[in-house]
Amino acid sequence: MSKKRRQPHRAPQRRPANPGAARAPRPGSSRRPGPAPVAQLGWRAGLERASYPILVRLTRLPKWFLGLITAGVLLGGLLAPAPWSPVLLALIILFLTWLLVLAWPKLEPAARIIRAAVIAVVAALLIAQATGVF
Repeated sequence: MSKKRRQPHRAPQRRPANPGAARAPRPGSSRRPGPAPVAQLGWRAGLERASYPILVRLTRLPKWFLGLITAGVLLGGLLAPAPWSPVLLALIILFLTWLLVLAWPKLEPAARIIRAAVIAVVAALLIAQATGVF
C-alpha cells in the first residue's frame, strides 16, 4: 500500500537583492524606520568619519584574512630582533585600540574590560621586548 504524502508548499526561488540596495518596507507592514542618527561633534565623530572608508575596505576582505595578518604581525613582534619587535607590537596595540575606541559605545562592560585587558597584555609584552626582559 502506497500512501501519497503531501509535499510541503515551497515558495518560488527569488533572486537575492542587491546587498547595497536598501529594502523598502512592504505597504501595510508594521515596520517603522529606526530613529535618525544623532549628529556627533568632536574628536569621536571625526575619527568615525576618517575610519569609515578603512572599515569598509576591511569588511570586504575575507574574514580569516585580517585575523591571519594580525596574528602574523603579533608573532613577528614576539619573535623579531630588538629593533623591530617593539615597532610590530606597537602596530598591534594601535590597531586594537583603534577598534576598541570605535566599538566602545556598543560594547557591554564585560566586553570592554576583556578587550582593554588584551591591549594591556600586548602593551606589557611591548615593554618587556623593549627592555630586553623577554
